[in-house]
Amino acid sequence: MKYMQISDITGKIKKGGQSFKAMPRKKKIIFISIAALLLVAIMLLLLSPSEKVQPKNTTAQVTRGDVSVIISGTGTIKPIDEYQVTSLVKGEILEATFEEGDMVEKGDLLYQIDSSDLENTLEKAQLSLERSQLSYNQTMDDLDKLNVKSKYSGTITETYVKVGDSVNNGTKIADLIDLKTLVLKLPFNAVDAESVHEGDRAQVMLTNSFYTLEGTVTRVATGNLISADGNTVRTVEIEVQNPGAVSKGDMATAIVGDVACNSPGTFEYKLETTITAETSGKIVAMHYGKGDLVSVGNIVAKLESANSDNTRRSSQISLRDAQLSIDNYNKQLENYQITAPISGTVLKKTSKAGDTLDNTNSSTVMAVIADMSTIIFEMSVDELDISKIKVGQRVSVTADAMENKRYSGYVDYVSVVGTTQNGVTTYPITIVVEKPEGLIPGMNVSAEIVVDSRQDVLLVPVSAVNRGNIVFVKDDGKATPQPAEEEKPQAGNKAPQPGEESSQAGEKTSQAGNKGTMGKGMTVPDGFRAVRVETGLNDSNFVEIISGLSEGDEVYVPVSAGSGTNTMSGMMGMGGGMPMGGGMPMAGGMSGGRTTGMTGGRQR
Repeated sequence: MKYMQISDITGKIKKGGQSFKAMPRKKKIIFISIAALLLVAIMLLLLSPSEKVQPKNTTAQVTRGDVSVIISGTGTIKPIDEYQVTSLVKGEILEATFEEGDMVEKGDLLYQIDSSDLENTLEKAQLSLERSQLSYNQTMDDLDKLNVKSKYSGTITETYVKVGDSVNNGTKIADLIDLKTLVLKLPFNAVDAESVHEGDRAQVMLTNSFYTLEGTVTRVATGNLISADGNTVRTVEIEVQNPGAVSKGDMATAIVGDVACNSPGTFEYKLETTITAETSGKIVAMHYGKGDLVSVGNIVAKLESANSDNTRRSSQISLRDAQLSIDNYNKQLENYQITAPISGTVLKKTSKAGDTLDNTNSSTVMAVIADMSTIIFEMSVDELDISKIKVGQRVSVTADAMENKRYSGYVDYVSVVGTTQNGVTTYPITIVVEKPEGLIPGMNVSAEIVVDSRQDVLLVPVSAVNRGNIVFVKDDGKATPQPAEEEKPQAGNKAPQPGEESSQAGEKTSQAGNKGTMGKGMTVPDGFRAVRVETGLNDSNFVEIISGLSEGDEVYVPVSAGSGTNTMSGMMGMGGGMPMGGGMPMAGGMSGGRTTGMTGGRQR
């Protein structure tokens, strides 16, 4: 080896220092950075341990116990129904006769707001409606006059118009006479007339034929007249039904009781009238003609007006518009009385009597009412677990604010609408808490839902089960190792003997008591044998063994030096339905960001 003298080293250092000083500033920075990185690397190398910590291994016995598959999560307590009371109108609050903490029933009056301005507007609208109603009624009456009706019953003796004629108000349409009823007006002595009354029966005798008819007194005059012969008389009218042979102008006398008239009188028709048009229009139909009998209300002629339909429609629109205004104002008036929308407890009251609601604060929350009879909360469930959740499942609930107290509940609703975030989809479920004494809105709670469980079953630690459902059992010499499925020989081939090469996998097994291999990358520990087991449910600590092991068997449990878990337990922690080896389902338990009761939940 060639050694360098101190003077040479010193000279080189001086020379190097001069060279460094002569370097450009940019190169100096690069040089210093490289030197710093080398220094850090050297320090890390010196501080790293020279030997790796070797993992420690333990054993466990196959025991009996219970195992459950639990889906857990968190949520925030809230009432089943909560309502924020707001106002749709503005004005001064006149009444607010309730306080926070009060129980109110649905429909109870909460706030009375001053509605005097609206009431004045409503009164004006009601007056407008009355005017519109009167106008509408008049319009309909005028339109009804296009139907020329008979006001009496009788016989048409003459018509004056025909279809196509234009008529005005007052135009004669037809003459009408009641031929069936005659009226006889007779003078009676004034003194005798005092004993004659309306309704009395009368015997009427025709002067020309002495034919007798029965009649009825319909009127007795209250005043006296002087007859042509100078007697004081009163007029008595007698109504007679025409038998068909009596005509207007025929003469007759009458006796009422034992009183006779002073002189004969002449018959007149009870009704002689002319039917006239009461509005203008064009005749489009004549329903009756000369000689026809008509009754009261029969339409004799029908008129048509060019503006009748428009007039009717305009009147209907005006009336409807006025009615809608009234309905609208009445609806608005209801908003000035704010009632409780639900039955419940007043949680908050922010507005009181004397406050004024205006355009800037009319949407302010005035009070909050909640139905505290039922307490619920929502919890998010992972997409891999949502199929396990059913309505009615029992739920165990704990609250952070209520230590050492556990509540019961049940799943009330399972949503089919999920939310996806960072590639993970979760679904909300609603849980009802039974007997929620002490719980108030806003409290945070945790929930556990047992979706499956087994009691009094064989259990081994999760980390004791390897790939392919292989468990290493303490070899007591009573049984031979059970090879993994891939190591079993095919039909017609000889099974590999201990120490021989396997034609199927090319792997070796050891003599009894010596270390060997089982499958690719799987080493059988000294003093143990490999056994394939059938597994059932598992939680975060234990796996159910259906077959392959017996109670009291001692199994190999590897423990990592750093984390205390082995590779297999980490694999099982990838649950959510992932098969382990021979098909052991590992159910995930991550819900709402919290994983308990299941092996690791779902990892991404």
